[in-house]
Amino acid sequence: MPDELARTPPHNIEAEQSLLGSIFLDKDAMFKISDVAGAEDFYKDAHRYIYEIMIELHDRHEPIDILTVGSRLEEKKQLEAVGGRSYLITLTNIVPSSYNIVHYAQIVHKKATLRRLIGAAGDITRIGYDESQELETVLDLAQQTLFSVSQKFLKQTFQPIRNILTDAFDRIDELHKEKGKLRGVPTGFKALDNLLAGLQKSNLVVLAARPSVGKTSLALDMARQVAIHAKVPVGILSLEMSKEELVDRLICAEANVSLWKMRTGNLSDREDHDDFPRIGNAMGVLSEAPIYIDDAATNTISQIRTKARRLKTENNLGLLIIDYLQLIDSRTKIENRVQEISEITRSLKMLARELNIPVLALSQLSRSVEMSKPAIPKLAHLRESGCLTGDTKIILADGTSVTIQKLAERKKQTPVTILALNQKYKIQKTILTKAFSSGKKKVYILTTRSGRKISASANHPFRTIDGWVHLDKLKKGNLISLPRMLPFTHTRGGMSRDELALLAHLIGDGCILPRQPFHYTSADETNIAVVKKCAEKLFKIKTRLVRQKNWWHLYLPSPHALTHGVQHPISNWLVSLGLDLAHAPDKRLPDFLAGQSPEDIAFFLKHLWSTDGNISWKKLKNRLPSAAIYYSSTSEQLCRQVQHLLLKLNIWSTLRRVPQGKHRPSFQVHIQSKKFQIRFLQLIGAIGERGRIIPDILKALTKITTNTNTDVIPKSIWRTHVAKALKKRGISWRDLSEKLEMSYSGTSLFKNNIGRERLARIARIVSDDELMHLAQSDIYWDEIISIAYEGEKEVYDATVPGLHNFVANDIVVHNSIEQDADVVMFIYRKAADRNYRVEDIPPDERFLGEIHVAKHRNGPTGIVKLFFDAEKASYRNLEKYLTAEQT
Repeated sequence: MPDELARTPPHNIEAEQSLLGSIFLDKDAMFKISDVAGAEDFYKDAHRYIYEIMIELHDRHEPIDILTVGSRLEEKKQLEAVGGRSYLITLTNIVPSSYNIVHYAQIVHKKATLRRLIGAAGDITRIGYDESQELETVLDLAQQTLFSVSQKFLKQTFQPIRNILTDAFDRIDELHKEKGKLRGVPTGFKALDNLLAGLQKSNLVVLAARPSVGKTSLALDMARQVAIHAKVPVGILSLEMSKEELVDRLICAEANVSLWKMRTGNLSDREDHDDFPRIGNAMGVLSEAPIYIDDAATNTISQIRTKARRLKTENNLGLLIIDYLQLIDSRTKIENRVQEISEITRSLKMLARELNIPVLALSQLSRSVEMSKPAIPKLAHLRESGCLTGDTKIILADGTSVTIQKLAERKKQTPVTILALNQKYKIQKTILTKAFSSGKKKVYILTTRSGRKISASANHPFRTIDGWVHLDKLKKGNLISLPRMLPFTHTRGGMSRDELALLAHLIGDGCILPRQPFHYTSADETNIAVVKKCAEKLFKIKTRLVRQKNWWHLYLPSPHALTHGVQHPISNWLVSLGLDLAHAPDKRLPDFLAGQSPEDIAFFLKHLWSTDGNISWKKLKNRLPSAAIYYSSTSEQLCRQVQHLLLKLNIWSTLRRVPQGKHRPSFQVHIQSKKFQIRFLQLIGAIGERGRIIPDILKALTKITTNTNTDVIPKSIWRTHVAKALKKRGISWRDLSEKLEMSYSGTSLFKNNIGRERLARIARIVSDDELMHLAQSDIYWDEIISIAYEGEKEVYDATVPGLHNFVANDIVVHNSIEQDADVVMFIYRKAADRNYRVEDIPPDERFLGEIHVAKHRNGPTGIVKLFFDAEKASYRNLEKYLTAEQT
């Protein structure tokens, strides 16, 4: 073996010299060998440099001789490297003529192929020694390595655009000369071919529909047309139907015979209508057609690649049909079916490019299509992801939020910067490329222990410790990921401190209503003084203070007469902030407030807490004194906004609904953990009476032991992440217990969640980055307390490339993933639409099948109408509809 490795790679210097010498003698000889040998085929670098210059001169239609080649080599500072002009002269004297140039080129290419084969063998050896890979992955990589060698001119580097432009001009010129000739593989359906210019090489085409609409029938009709009339070899990979079923359909469609009659044996043998001769003729035609069928019930993406490559090599495959997408097993460890389907389509797109053929992949749509009337599929139905209701608020990177409906309704879908969870469990900025409506769906409202709520469809994924899980697979008690903090970039112009203070007090204890005197109510003299000062400074209001039993009314009259449409300056100010004059249950914060600086947000909350907030002692029997910190209001929206602002300051809180007997319920935002209470008191606090006890409470909190069971990692991590890390390091559970300085408790350990500090210690013991990322994550694992049906609503989704998730309603949710298809087509038949009774459909529409080209990367979209013969399970052209309706 060592002797073999030391051998010189295959090459033939004489053949390389003869090839170059022949070109010097006859520059037109380049036409004969340009598709035989490439510059990368030369073993000697000097010869490769010379050949590259020859190709360059040939492309420019310039002479190829010693002078031109030498000058160009000199310009590129390569002349000396090739041996100077004397070596070029030597090459011209090696051969007497260019007669055998093709033979020389074949020798050069053969030796290069052998060298590549040797290199591939080395690569395969290295792949074989890598035991970390799955066996199927190893075999696929090995085969791909060998397949690349068999491809005549597989380019491993970038190509100069001049080479591509030359091919493009030749292609355009050919199309011009043969007007009407399709550029791609013809489907046999004239209107569809006119719209798509045929099925293009290297394109992935997705054909989707609900079951029993006829997607397999249409695909088989295309296969017949392509193989019989265009003589293009077709491969059919059927994961659903057997080869016998497929052949029956092909025969009946070609013979124009009822499929049901053939299956039941009720064929006609009457002299005037004999089915058997037609079937015989069809079988004769099909037997000559280059159609190849594989009906293996299970196919992984790597097996599909293997079979397609073999069919391409042996039979020059020209079209591959796969029925259907959702039955393909990716065999990759992807935690979410949405991402798995995306990975499969991406692999099929790469296969189409590798083999330079169109790949037609069938796709089955979910029942969500049927909720629309008419049930015409849209691109959103193809994405196997869930959806959110229109009022869902997506958190933007500048701190503000916008509803997903508003994003979807933009005329121009420009990217926006949002927040998402990355692979290290950190919240970071990323790009949302577009949002869109997905029609009406049944939605369910999910509520967590902290009071967060979101309405989503049953198949919308949420992040658990074990990966992304659909809503309909979650249950009460499960833990999902919420951001513990919301990093944002303050970019908006700030309000003055006087404006922030006045706004906070008016929202908290102000009465600003139409046809009522504006006034502020408080029992705290400090609060009264703040409002009086700000109102006079900002609006020149001369306030009037009226004493009540144990509180004051501070009236805020307008400084000018309110006549002829003149409004109160405070009213104008609130409207300019986007606020309405509202009663207590309808009070809310202006949207832009969330985009203010952290310092301004803290200042605003300080004054808001000084109105309806609470900071008091919490004294329980046999326990050290602690704090009761919460904000209360009858406005649920206001409390949710306060909870959101606290999150921006890295303060975790819980929203509670508190019944008030016959009166309206109140809502309270509670801050409970010692860590977050201290942060709140130090960063926010309050003014007036509420603020005076803060120093004493802070001292008391320092004496309290932190409860490590509040912000924890779900217990399933013991059996998944921790067990895997221990096995990798060869550490037993008993050894881990000793290193943690805790008694060994066996499997009872698995019953408890893990605190962040303990998980960080475990991560250091086993040297595991994943565990450390989880310990230091930006995630709070919140418990689901209810999932309730909410009804049917218009729903929306969004696309976030890369991370495939975003923060909405302060919850981490999954996004839609864009398909990699070049063309997406949907089939719609009113006769198959459950929203219609057959008797309600006009007779001339009962046989119509509509092909909706919803996505066409390089051309127009539109609708093609075909005749569907349900009896024969076959589509045909309609003379009346030979032109597509472009959209």
